[in-house]
Amino acid sequence: MKKTTTVNINGIVFHIDEDAYDRLDAYLKNLRYHFKKEEGCDEIMSGIESRLSEMFREKKKGSDRVVSMEDVQDSISQLGEPAEISGEDEDRSNPGSSANAETEPAPKRLFRDPDNKYIGGVCGGLGAYFQIDPTWVRVIFLLTFFAYSFGLILYIILWIVIPKARTTADRLAMRGEKVNLSNIEKSIKEDLRDIKRNLEDLSRKSGKD
Repeated sequence: MKKTTTVNINGIVFHIDEDAYDRLDAYLKNLRYHFKKEEGCDEIMSGIESRLSEMFREKKKGSDRVVSMEDVQDSISQLGEPAEISGEDEDRSNPGSSANAETEPAPKRLFRDPDNKYIGGVCGGLGAYFQIDPTWVRVIFLLTFFAYSFGLILYIILWIVIPKARTTADRLAMRGEKVNLSNIEKSIKEDLRDIKRNLEDLSRKSGKD
């Protein structure tokens, strides 16, 4: 017989074994300590918790099954430990390292790209998936629209069918990058830099006006 507790992760309530909760709580505290001096610490932690929530939901598959120690350990092994982030940085600076030789890409998933869109992000998502400039995808849609008249219909269908990349994990999967601590941190920092740059540009334009 095991004690269970209730925990809220990224707005989703899970029932979790007490020992699994202790392991998860220690992991998250360790992560927050690791990232506490990093810019965007709260955003990074939110992205990590969002991914953990997704992983637990996938494991539960809509059932009322309690999150176990095995579930927590498996999720942590996929995300990685904080110490591994420093290790990855060192490996990148060492061309002869074994980690640097590990080039197996993560499986890609097709999403609409909300960060590279004019209408619905379909072309941005297709560009990321097929590793081509989204501009060329937009040109193809325009040509099919004017030449064959079905480009608009096709775009609307894809807009409905293809899900939007809502989370950091979705954006990484869209680009074929592994959803681990290092890539979540990198992606969120890039987003924060883009927001800061856009605000600075807006401030300069306002100053000129």
